[in-house]
Amino acid sequence: MKRVLLCAAAALGVTAFSHFALAQMRDNDEPPKPIGPAFKNFPLDQTWSLRSINDKPVPAGLDISLMIDGNLRGSGYTGCNSWSATLYPVKEQHLLMGPVALTKKQCSKDLMALETGFLSALLGNPSWDLVNGELVVKGPRGTLHFVRSL
Repeated sequence: MKRVLLCAAAALGVTAFSHFALAQMRDNDEPPKPIGPAFKNFPLDQTWSLRSINDKPVPAGLDISLMIDGNLRGSGYTGCNSWSATLYPVKEQHLLMGPVALTKKQCSKDLMALETGFLSALLGNPSWDLVNGELVVKGPRGTLHFVRSL
């Protein structure tokens, strides 16, 4: 019974909001402004190339990439190793990453430091946003700037 009442109340609330919105449009001739922030959908099935970590550019010719597929599986390349993990875009434009599977190739100290910085920045529930066509991931462990790969 409570469920039926809650559904009915929700339906009435939506109807009441619709009537309010229409009344606002008639009075102001402007569409109503959204309440709260507008949330974006994460661009799934697109590959992104890292351009900077904490505002330090990635060396030219180095490929560090990120892609989240439709099954919410993140994958890419760290400049040294291939990686994959469950990677969910969650509420309020955050990312939640599960354990990372990583190949075991050893590279130079500089490349290994980039790999560690890149993967670490994806941990800790970072936020993400699309800014001027770039993907920006910010969290407690760093900021990543990506451009769309071709």
